[in-house]
Amino acid sequence: MRRTLLPLLAAPLTLGAQPAPLPDYAAAADRVFAPWNSTHTPGCAVGISQGGEVRFTRGYGMADLAGGRPITPATILESGSVAKQFTATAILLLAQDGALTLEDEVQRFIPELPRYGRPLTIRHLLTHTSGLREWSNLVAWQGWPRGTRVHDHPYVLDLITRQRQLNYPVGDFYSYTNSGYLLLRTVVERASGLPFAAFTERRIFAPLGMRDTRWRDDHTRLVPGLAQAYRPVPGGWALDMPWDNIVGAGGLLTTVGDWLRWNDALTRRALGSVSDSLVRPMRLTSGRTIHYALGLMLDRYRGLREVAHSGSTAGYSTNLARYPEAGDLSIAVLCNAAGAPGVQYTRALVDALVPGLPRAESPAAGRAAPARLAALRGLYRDTRTSALVRLDTAGGALRRLPGAPLSPLADGGFLLGTTRVAFDTVAGGAPVAMRQATDDGDTLTYQYMTAAPWTPTTAQLAALAGRYRSDELDVTLTVTVADGRLAVSTRAGMQDALTPAWTDAFTANGETVWFTRDRAGRATALHVGSSRAWQMTFTRLAPREEPR
Repeated sequence: MRRTLLPLLAAPLTLGAQPAPLPDYAAAADRVFAPWNSTHTPGCAVGISQGGEVRFTRGYGMADLAGGRPITPATILESGSVAKQFTATAILLLAQDGALTLEDEVQRFIPELPRYGRPLTIRHLLTHTSGLREWSNLVAWQGWPRGTRVHDHPYVLDLITRQRQLNYPVGDFYSYTNSGYLLLRTVVERASGLPFAAFTERRIFAPLGMRDTRWRDDHTRLVPGLAQAYRPVPGGWALDMPWDNIVGAGGLLTTVGDWLRWNDALTRRALGSVSDSLVRPMRLTSGRTIHYALGLMLDRYRGLREVAHSGSTAGYSTNLARYPEAGDLSIAVLCNAAGAPGVQYTRALVDALVPGLPRAESPAAGRAAPARLAALRGLYRDTRTSALVRLDTAGGALRRLPGAPLSPLADGGFLLGTTRVAFDTVAGGAPVAMRQATDDGDTLTYQYMTAAPWTPTTAQLAALAGRYRSDELDVTLTVTVADGRLAVSTRAGMQDALTPAWTDAFTANGETVWFTRDRAGRATALHVGSSRAWQMTFTRLAPREEPR
């Protein structure tokens, strides 16, 4: 099952040459995970393999804070979205069987799904280019965000198939959505005639010896060895478990050992052409190739080819990566603390284990006059998703709130992390738009809206009050004014305050909410936009239509 050890980044061996020494895996991992090496915090399990051999596995922190059970390499944790590559593999195995093709229209297997003009194929679902709205956004605007009640697959499938509109025309953009992978679960079941869990166990987990891997399709099931998930709260930690029965896009229970077996199986091509198909990147209708393949992200880190996917569900945070050019290095990270940066931990291990990697060249730094920075302050709206960005100059630097600085460059642009940002301005320096480059060749444009948030009068807010209906969500929102603020209620006992942004536009829970008016100036619709659900429209009910 295991291959002979390959020297790490070594020259070809000659007679009498000594193999390159192995890295100190334990020392590297102990440094990276030192913050979790504790008996009073949650933590992480980590596994490292190289050259087809498991080199290191260890647990840091606690699997159960109340019970005093530590994390070990055998501890079971939840995958988050790393699960997507297994759902993609199920589809590819059915393609090998001749039961489907990736170019089949999804409606062949899910006829209840509307048609959206262009053909919507299985490949679009696999690559997040379908335009489907994210299901968790949909249930949140029904008044039941994830964690407030148990959601199951039949309910969410019905909700997805009721959506008459997409975020964008099929294939035009990449927009991450779990909805596509929930539909893929249904495709697997209908094409194979087997329950999803049974098919993946029979065709993937059992043949590859992944004995500790299964789906969380019943969140009440007792799972021996499962780590509890936590989120930080003042003074300590609180449970943060995924209380739903939604799997396919996530919801895989597993161990770092099983993940290393999986990566090794892909390297050995144990499932045949699946290994190649999973890493074939998607091409948009524009011809631009994106970094997403089939349940995997294709990237480069410090010059190394990186095949990876991260994940987070409730308090679980994960990452699984392999580096074929570094002696088939694989790193599995499974944490039970919300927000634990699995990608950062993985790359820190790469830094420690692979010597001599080049550092990324930073563009030449520059300076920007305070007056120029002050002119760029204000609210900007993503022209695709309507997501809101606020820039301020607190502390003398231009910052994207909350907290991220934009560093001036010598060419007049800015750097946000590793991303280049440029501003379109008119004479005098007033901004028109902010443009942000992506690493796959796209450009995001943010329209400048206002220098300071709108300060509406009570009368202006009252003109927006009323009831707004969405048949796609089967919900009626109630918009009211209380204590000088506008609020929206999705159901009894659930109310969110709307924070003014620009005229007739607000924010709520990180999403943008705006109203449109007819020619007479009367508000006729409420719209919601975010990165995964670009626009949902609620039509205002006339007084005679409103329930008594």
